[in-house]
Amino acid sequence: MRDRSLHRRLLGFMLLPALAAVSPLLVLPLVARSAGPGGWASAIAGESIGTFAAIVVGYGWVAIGPALVSIAADGAERARLYRESLVVRLLIAAATLPVLAVACWFVASPGAEWLTVLMGVQGALIALSFTWYSAGVGRPSTIVVYDAIPRLLAAAASAIAIAATGIVEIFPLSGIAVTLIGTGIFSLRLLRRNPGPWPTRSSIGGLFRRGLPVALNDAALSAYSSVPAPLVNVTAPPLAAAGFASADKLFKLGAVLPFTLANALQSWIAEVTATARARRMRMALAAHAGFGVLGGIVLAVFGPWVSRVMFGDEAAAGFDLLVAMGVVFAFLSLRTSMTRHVMFPAGRTAVVMRATLVATAVGVPVMIALAILIGPLGAAIGYALTEGAATLLLWRPCVSALRAVAETVPISITPEDRDPHA
Repeated sequence: MRDRSLHRRLLGFMLLPALAAVSPLLVLPLVARSAGPGGWASAIAGESIGTFAAIVVGYGWVAIGPALVSIAADGAERARLYRESLVVRLLIAAATLPVLAVACWFVASPGAEWLTVLMGVQGALIALSFTWYSAGVGRPSTIVVYDAIPRLLAAAASAIAIAATGIVEIFPLSGIAVTLIGTGIFSLRLLRRNPGPWPTRSSIGGLFRRGLPVALNDAALSAYSSVPAPLVNVTAPPLAAAGFASADKLFKLGAVLPFTLANALQSWIAEVTATARARRMRMALAAHAGFGVLGGIVLAVFGPWVSRVMFGDEAAAGFDLLVAMGVVFAFLSLRTSMTRHVMFPAGRTAVVMRATLVATAVGVPVMIALAILIGPLGAAIGYALTEGAATLLLWRPCVSALRAVAETVPISITPEDRDPHA
């Protein structure tokens, strides 16, 4: 029964959401060819800035939210968590989006300013999505109905519209609409079923303070993952930047899969305790490690051909770039399981934050220096070194947390650790 349950979750959380995540492949080839090398590189640079902004807006909810929801006492507590997340994320979005627009305009190539800004906004608004909540309660069907299918249909419609008009800005506009409409409908239905008070003005400061450790960790992670594309766009010639943009895009399309795998396993791990939970944690870590290595190999071997077919000869990614991105993918997959399945549920967010901040403080300067010295490949190598450092610094704390669970030693979790947004 448990195996069948796990199989259903893996299918539900990975198949259709993963198809929706890669649905941009229906339209991105048209964007790459219509926008030209400079416009394509600018679009991906804007998307990278939007990814960083999404982490800021999300304020750690995507990372720790599924774990909090999975251990919540009942529907009322889950709804309270969701209300608090909405208030925090909307307030941050109001302050962040204008800054995002200015940054995207600054890094854009001439003529690609609005495309770059809209790609950034599309990426940032993903932080308002409800999908982390669905992962926590183990209900992939809501992701399929309100996000996956609409995103797939929007990508197909965008491709047709861009082919007919040549207006590439249609693509990010459609993505923005899917996020806002789908999340709005889901939120209204959830909160009507579980009515309750909204956070008071006096409590908002406490929500920000308690969520700060996870938010800082996510911001540091996003800082080094968002640096390469804009960095290359302002330091390399347009053709070289276009090739890096294609490598970065292929990596990010694939990087959705470790997160969907983590979502599928989250509530499955939380169903049991003590030795059984430790065993499931190890299984999750092994699955993510194997998936990361396999995905990295696929990216390196098939990526050059896929990028040439999808984005054209001028924007094709080189084998060397994709090997480096494959290494990033392998580390990312393993670290995702270490943090979401082991460290965050154990209340060890501060340990994760310190490791991430150290890796970022060392890795980003290396990334910038290598990009200046040897070009786009240097940025990719710096990215791989930074992701590797962030993962390896967590290894011993992760082993320690697993040992505590396996030995049925209670892990000390204060109320604030258990629910940093309460």
